[in-house]
Amino acid sequence: MTNLEKVLGGLRDFDFSGKSKRARYYTFISRLLEHIHGKIPAERYDTHKVASPTDIREEIFNGVNYKRAVMFLLSNGCEWALKEGHGCTMCGHLAKQTRTADTVTTAEYLQQFNEEFDKIDFKNFPLLNLYNNGSFFNDKEIAPEARLEILKRIGREKDIKMVVLETRPEFVTEGNIKEVKEILPGKHVEIAIGLEIKDDLYRAVCVNKGFTLRQYDQAAEIIVRNLHLRTYVLLKPPFLTEKESIDFAVEVIEYAFDRGCRTVSLEACTVQAFTLVDYLYESGLYNPPYLWSIIEVVKRVKVPDKQKLIVGLFQFYPSPSKTPFNCERCSENFLDAIRGYNRTLDKRFFDDLSCECKEKWQETIAADVPPFEERLETAAEKLSAAIS
Repeated sequence: MTNLEKVLGGLRDFDFSGKSKRARYYTFISRLLEHIHGKIPAERYDTHKVASPTDIREEIFNGVNYKRAVMFLLSNGCEWALKEGHGCTMCGHLAKQTRTADTVTTAEYLQQFNEEFDKIDFKNFPLLNLYNNGSFFNDKEIAPEARLEILKRIGREKDIKMVVLETRPEFVTEGNIKEVKEILPGKHVEIAIGLEIKDDLYRAVCVNKGFTLRQYDQAAEIIVRNLHLRTYVLLKPPFLTEKESIDFAVEVIEYAFDRGCRTVSLEACTVQAFTLVDYLYESGLYNPPYLWSIIEVVKRVKVPDKQKLIVGLFQFYPSPSKTPFNCERCSENFLDAIRGYNRTLDKRFFDDLSCECKEKWQETIAADVPPFEERLETAAEKLSAAIS
């Protein structure tokens, strides 16, 4: 029996009612993710160039629908994925980062950023999302000198109205948030955190996120006091049913709004290469959520004034192989309705949607399923066969 098979088989011994349940699962999931990431083929990267050309998307801001530029810096990868945590279960970003011991230098980051920044006409694309496929405030991922120069360059561009930066909560401090506020005084800045699920256990087991709700709350308090908070919510992470996923998403969206979150982005889970979700999908243990479920979540959430709920439209980097779907007859109409909602935040785009597949979705929601722990055991057995 291989070490991996021992880990997978040991899932049956987990005590989900005891204090050590998250710690014991951590051993299982981190070793499994380490194995999956070990399959990523070696590639050569030019660290003077961004990971991918800037993507142009849309988002409503202050009641107006704008084009936004989404820039992906090439980094070594998220520290949580590179070290003992081995990353989140659904995230395929690591497969397109250098993953080397040598850090990307300040000069390399600035060349990446400046060359790509110069290509963008911010009169036409006044919203900027800047991602490093990790945490913008982690000094081990981006040196403070590079971060400072990048922010200064953004600050000098008068046509940029909104900036979105991503981070894990443990890297949020009063100092670095105030620094951003001082450098970008005339811009709407949102600091984005992927909370995904409210419950600490399910966030650990289903997403392997590696932080607690308390850490999110502490970071949120600092951000809201100085800038604006954006929260990502994951719809249907692995091991959850369609119904559980809807209920959990509504719960965490409302929680984020209660914590002063300005924007919540509902991100339906997709299948990306070299992820646990991909292995589960190939083993017949996972399917992305229905588009019906996305709309159900949006319809159920009451969004407070001056706050907004948007829907991510699966334009991830790297591109997913499978995305949320209903059926061949209606899926494109549903996607058009979601796009219309994102442009206006008007839920009436969903009023006239109908299809015969709704009955199948409703049956999925109502189906009796094994308990959560039993589903994990089944996944462990099948993953062992798929990976060995």
